[in-house]
Amino acid sequence: MSRRLSYTIGNESYEFSVEGSPEFKCGKNERLSREDTDIVYHQDWYQEGYTVKPFLSESEFAYLKEGLTNSVAALIREELNLEVPADFVLENYHHLVKNSEDHYKVVRRTRDLFAEDFNFPVKSILPKFEAILGFGLTDINPEDGKELHIIVRINRPGSNDFNPPHKDVYERVDEANYIPPFVNLWIPIAGVTENSSLPIAPGSHLISEDQVCRTFDGAVVEGNKYRVRMIESWGGSTHLERAKVKDGDVLFFSGHLIHGLAVNAEPDMTRVALEFRLFKKD
Repeated sequence: MSRRLSYTIGNESYEFSVEGSPEFKCGKNERLSREDTDIVYHQDWYQEGYTVKPFLSESEFAYLKEGLTNSVAALIREELNLEVPADFVLENYHHLVKNSEDHYKVVRRTRDLFAEDFNFPVKSILPKFEAILGFGLTDINPEDGKELHIIVRINRPGSNDFNPPHKDVYERVDEANYIPPFVNLWIPIAGVTENSSLPIAPGSHLISEDQVCRTFDGAVVEGNKYRVRMIESWGGSTHLERAKVKDGDVLFFSGHLIHGLAVNAEPDMTRVALEFRLFKKD
């Protein structure tokens, strides 16, 4: 029998096969999120590891959503040679892109976008984020000097279009013993509800690594290979809560916070969100 792991998201239980995954084991007796490694350490929400703040007006949000809708429609035309109706909306993406093979062709492109690829003026919005956090921000990775991509997460209803529970810092920690100093930003665009929002584990960044059982290489979930390290449990818990975000909000969370398993439990609505990282400016 294949090995399966169980989690709860809110009041719902989910179970997944991890057959083919690397070994799950606990880390060292250390906490990775510290004053010198976590740029949100001095935020008043640090104990929770996340916060939700409004940052776009209704008209600004509509402009962003329109630009992103046009970008996704263009990618569907280019990658799939499909006719996209004039009234196309992101929430109905799964009615147009009907199989996983075609979907993967689209998301290969949406994982590697820059702000100039759609109506998302990161440079002009940065001051809003800086005002919220109280320090300067940049989208240039200090490790390699490269501009960071913005990931457009397209999550079809009832699909496996999500990462397993993970921490974003783990990949570089395992590969280079380096803790990247960034904050995560997650912005709802379409179809984000209490049944589809991003699951997070509040306070999980405070747990010592010897209490976090995880893979130390990319995981395999339901036969799909992922780059992220999958976390089996943290401090004995396997519980996540959906972030409560609405149009025009931004979810900030520590790069050390456990999140993922964003099952879209909406019966007939695609969920779309923007996800990216920002670094503290020197």
